Amino acid sequence: MTALSSLNTHPFVREVLDEGVKLLPNLDVDPHAIEIPDGVVLDEQQYYIQKVGFFLAHSLTWYKQLDLAIEFLSNFDYSKNIGATRADHLIYNLENYLIRVNSAYDRVLQLVNAVFHLCISEENVGHAVVVSNYKVQHRPEIVSKIKAVKKFLADYAQARHTLIHKHSWLDAKMRRLELFYMHDLDALSDDKEWKKRLRYVRSQYLRDFISEKKDEFNQLNEALAVKVSDLFAELGGEYQRQVRALGRVVEL
Repeated sequence: MTALSSLNTHPFVREVLDEGVKLLPNLDVDPHAIEIPDGVVLDEQQYYIQKVGFFLAHSLTWYKQLDLAIEFLSNFDYSKNIGATRADHLIYNLENYLIRVNSAYDRVLQLVNAVFHLCISEENVGHAVVVSNYKVQHRPEIVSKIKAVKKFLADYAQARHTLIHKHSWLDAKMRRLELFYMHDLDALSDDKEWKKRLRYVRSQYLRDFISEKKDEFNQLNEALAVKVSDLFAELGGEYQRQVRALGRVVEL
């Protein structure tokens, strides 16, 4: 089990799931559903529990995809006749990881919005809007954990911005590897020994590069899991307070 996948058994996660089972027992509602079925009316407490469950479940799915993104770095199938080179496949999955790891913070903000019951529209959820909210500011221990996640991912934030808004990821080793795989060796030369040596050199370079990136990304995932786990621990208390407060409203 990876560090990120272990978040599935975090006490905060178990508590949210248990509340869903307890307070949505007789309703035909999936706690993780995107929309509430027609004809189902939830009270404020039930609505809250369903929304937190939804964003928590999708955060956990995102963390799982970060682990999968690392696996995909080396799952190229040479037996399939596709229009992508080995370098194309690697670049795609490297950039996919970099985009996803930074988007993990977006999931954090959506979850905080749900836990604090801020009711900010999803498209308007952002760091400044959430962290400056009075309810959130009133919980400085949670603010510090939110900022810790953002600060931790800051080194990769520019890479994500570049990929989405400007151009492909610039990495000297990656570009060298791209050049290795740019041309069909059979079309370049009839020298079998030369082609054999070049294939060996580029395969070794590829293996070393992938190993290096896997180690880097695995360490990043493990450290991110610690930051998220710390935040979950603090969110658990706020979640309990909100459930109790909304329960009193329902009873009135």
